[in-house]
Amino acid sequence: MNQKNIEQRSLVIGCIWLFAMGVAALTAYFSTRLEALFVDAYFTLITLTTGLLSIVISKISTQVSKRFPNGLFVLEPLYAFFQSLLTIVLLLISLMTVSSKAYQYFVYGHGQLLNIAPVIPYEIVMVILSLTLSWFYQLQNKKIHNISTLLSAETKGAMIDGVMSAGIGIAAFFILFIDKKSPLSFLLYTGDSFITVIIVLFIIRIPLRIMKNALIEISGGLTQDQGIKSFIERAIQSHLTTDFSIDDCKIYKVGMSFKACISISSRTDMVDTKKLTTYKKNILNDLSRKISFITIIFIYSNIGEKS
Repeated sequence: MNQKNIEQRSLVIGCIWLFAMGVAALTAYFSTRLEALFVDAYFTLITLTTGLLSIVISKISTQVSKRFPNGLFVLEPLYAFFQSLLTIVLLLISLMTVSSKAYQYFVYGHGQLLNIAPVIPYEIVMVILSLTLSWFYQLQNKKIHNISTLLSAETKGAMIDGVMSAGIGIAAFFILFIDKKSPLSFLLYTGDSFITVIIVLFIIRIPLRIMKNALIEISGGLTQDQGIKSFIERAIQSHLTTDFSIDDCKIYKVGMSFKACISISSRTDMVDTKKLTTYKKNILNDLSRKISFITIIFIYSNIGEKS
């Protein structure tokens, strides 16, 4: 099974998993009307929606045309960027919503007792499902040497969902033991607000990091994956004979597609292009063990200079 098939199969399984989680999340929210659970449920449904989109992108990103001879791999980091942007917007909206709720309670005394009891068993199940899904995505990405931008984004998304569920569940457990006459009794009315604020502050750096990496890919920056970079450089060095020396090697990644620009020096007065073509073919065959989509470009310099 090639890398794209593994990626697409994983995304389909993930969407089925997320659908079940979304139904459970909405059921729990409508039975408790707990704001933090609404955030949890909405986030799961957003993840499901973007997951369906990621399947489409995975299928069309390899398609080539006259206008896009190297495929549409740029759609993959674009997806990761906008999925993370949507996550941040959702987190900020939920932050404003719960802040308004807390304000209403502390300033005007308006508030309702939270229905906490059903939350704990639900959140235990959701933590297990979310973190298992995150682990599944991570495992599948590892099978293809962690080069899938889509699976990387989905791994983080499922992990965020799991962290949110864990935070809500732990807080709900402690709120259960608060007495109405306790100095902490305000948490019986606003506990979900504080939970949501803490969770948002804790996890917002994850989508920001994904956006940063996606922007590097979209703008043509060098790959940040040192493992893949070393693998490509070793494969190139092992095939070039003493006729050539490598002056520089720049490796770019866009989605699951790689491009290696290699600046070489020839120790002879003429470049044997036939021999270099053979080297290139051997290098690509070697690299195909880990990378399905890669282009190699040789740049000639210092022709005829002796080392």
